[in-house]
Amino acid sequence: MKKYELYWNETSIGSLTETNWDMRSSGDVIYKFDFLTESPENVHLANFIKHSIKASNYLEEGDEENYNKMCEEANTFLDLIYSPDWYLVNEKNEILKILCPIFHKNNEITWQIDIQ
Repeated sequence: MKKYELYWNETSIGSLTETNWDMRSSGDVIYKFDFLTESPENVHLANFIKHSIKASNYLEEGDEENYNKMCEEANTFLDLIYSPDWYLVNEKNEILKILCPIFHKNNEITWQIDIQ
């Protein structure tokens, strides 16, 4: 199992343990960024993580109506979704650029290496 540190820009989001990989990798995250507090350091980023968890939950449950609503609301997070500032740092301190990760319930996460 590979271990990484997840960052957006200079904000440390948490530590990842990769448990599955294919075209996308997935695993578990131990958050360092407290997105659940009422006044997190970066409110927009915190709201995005909460939104991602909620949307992925609707998708897993097959609740198409609410998932589609969440997709429309995602427009408020396009700056984060298309941001080139998502990256991982591996155990060798190498930086791996990634596309915007998808956050799930139970501290699960999915990500994909940016091959550009």
